[in-house]
Amino acid sequence: MLRALLVAGLSLLLFASSYGVSLAQNEEDFVRESIISKRDAVVLSLLFPGLGQMTAGQKIKGVSLFLSEAASLVLFVNAHENYRTKLTTYDQDMEEYKKLANEGTGYGRGSYSQASLMYKDLKDQNKKLDDLDTLRNTAIIVAVGVYAYNVIDAIFFSSSTGESRRADKAQKSRVQVSSTIVDRTPGVLLTKRF
Repeated sequence: MLRALLVAGLSLLLFASSYGVSLAQNEEDFVRESIISKRDAVVLSLLFPGLGQMTAGQKIKGVSLFLSEAASLVLFVNAHENYRTKLTTYDQDMEEYKKLANEGTGYGRGSYSQASLMYKDLKDQNKKLDDLDTLRNTAIIVAVGVYAYNVIDAIFFSSSTGESRRADKAQKSRVQVSSTIVDRTPGVLLTKRF
């Protein structure tokens, strides 16, 4: 259930961020461009890591943060679901082991060898549970770290889009990719100069 919600949420977020992509040959005819303020970039960064950076013109940093956060969240959900499944199996096997190991039930000598084999299997299962627990804890710590770095970067180190555009215009390239907002939807603008 949690995995399905996360996948649906990430898919919706990807769709929403790609919805605003605008390809135009002539900016005046197709796009009403507005400058993205630092406050807007911070709000987008709070929504999901990397969105604010992508909209503010720091595309590589934004995509890196976005993919890092998405990967760590997917890894966390996957490890958590595997942990819960294996824990249920471990608990059932532990109950079986307690029945076999109990001397008062009269299972006999054959039960002792079965109990010792089951004990070894339980140790292996316990090690796998510990590994999954470490993996899910590491994934959530990475996700929180990426989110925190994203917010700090958006608040203290990012510039407004106007500053990014001035730097882009100084380069005078023939093909430009820049961030834009069209009807309050962030997007990417591709322009070609002749």
